[in-house]
Amino acid sequence: MTYPNPNEQRWIAALDELRNCADLHVTRDHQDGPDTDAPDARSVFGTLAEQDGVALDPALQACYLRFDGLGACWGFGEEESDPLFAGEFNLLPLVQAVRQQPPIERYPYASPPQQEIVAELRDFDGTPMTGAGHVTSLRIKRGGVHNPEIWFSDNPLGFHRLDIDLCGYLDALRVTKGTFGWQYLFTEVSLADENYEVTAEFLTEMLDVFPELFPQHDYAPLSARLEARL
Repeated sequence: MTYPNPNEQRWIAALDELRNCADLHVTRDHQDGPDTDAPDARSVFGTLAEQDGVALDPALQACYLRFDGLGACWGFGEEESDPLFAGEFNLLPLVQAVRQQPPIERYPYASPPQQEIVAELRDFDGTPMTGAGHVTSLRIKRGGVHNPEIWFSDNPLGFHRLDIDLCGYLDALRVTKGTFGWQYLFTEVSLADENYEVTAEFLTEMLDVFPELFPQHDYAPLSARLEARL
């Protein structure tokens, strides 16, 4: 029998935080596994290296999740149909993500340098329940051990590299609960631009409300990032 390890327990707790928060309207959530006989991080990383030619930094094993799927969709506000802000996340298993095809069709107007990046992207988090079009990808390279770059897509606003790795992404995702646009806090994008007005409003609301709803988390670093982006 496979039991959740401490890292997975933190994610189970994160889902419980959403489900048990009376101020949030959780429209959907799912947690698939970890199941019996699920291979551990070391075994999975070995398989990816041997069978797929993808050698990942062993440091990433610390945040590896054995779930077959994990996600939630929610909104905050008195009106469920018109929330003050909202969010969604939908995490794919690492092996499934690495073995996907690159999302070339998502970027039909990419320049040649951008096409080189897109060819190495593999989606691992997205917003299929709401159709918001937010997708986060690993930049997977073959040859040599590497810690994949993290790229965020918000069509038609392009795609941006985040200044965190996979473990940093998952840590921030747990704290933000997938609030739409939280990834911009880890880019160089100016949220003062009118194209990001709604995102700035969502993040401002989130960082005003969440410290009270979820006092067990530290939101000060994210608040500092938002101030820098504004």
